[in-house]
Amino acid sequence: MVRMFGSRMAWVWLVLEPVVNVLWLILIFTVIRIRHIGGIETALWIAVGMLVFMTFRRTLSQVQNGVDANSALFAYRQVRPADVVLVRAGVEGLSMLLISSMVFFIGAMLGWMSWPASVWKVLEAFTLAWLCGLGLGMTFGVLVKLVPEVGRIVSFIMMPLMMISGVIFPLSMVQEPYLGWLLLNPLAHAIEAARVGFAPYYHAVNGLDLSYAYACALVLLFTGLALFRRFNERLVTQ
Repeated sequence: MVRMFGSRMAWVWLVLEPVVNVLWLILIFTVIRIRHIGGIETALWIAVGMLVFMTFRRTLSQVQNGVDANSALFAYRQVRPADVVLVRAGVEGLSMLLISSMVFFIGAMLGWMSWPASVWKVLEAFTLAWLCGLGLGMTFGVLVKLVPEVGRIVSFIMMPLMMISGVIFPLSMVQEPYLGWLLLNPLAHAIEAARVGFAPYYHAVNGLDLSYAYACALVLLFTGLALFRRFNERLVTQ
């Protein structure tokens, strides 16, 4: 709530950030006259990829910074660091779901995008990205407390990670063995799965495997929870 209403324009930026990111990419692809990617409209392809990635990125950021941002709450014994970051992750996931729904609704009304063929598949893909952001955010949240320099690494890898996740260019353009390396990234699977959820005829990248993405998300989540449990006292006192 503080993030949304902490300043006069906080909630406006919360909504505008993903919308502006989607619009400028659509503008770039429109200027270079690319109207379809993988058999679906460019605007839809970009919006799905960007919003799934931003669900991951914003969840990671909120969870990673959750301990420092809410340190005052640890004066209450019943409040633990894991409780705080789980609540922040839930709020971020819900806000991105609402913002994404608004973008897709307006895009469909304007004729830029289509309605999802399978809402459940789209939600599943967004949930996978959210789980990855939660697990990785908890892991980095602990590591940053132990080694502050790790925070710089996280900021540095976000742009390359967006590129290798298939947000800006189709992964189907990449040849083996490099494609296999890129598909080690579970976000790539979540993004492609979301596009298939909107359009079953979308030419998804070969090797799409949601079971692998689930396994990665669970490993990240287990690692993050284990680190929070192991360093609970240090997170509260440091």
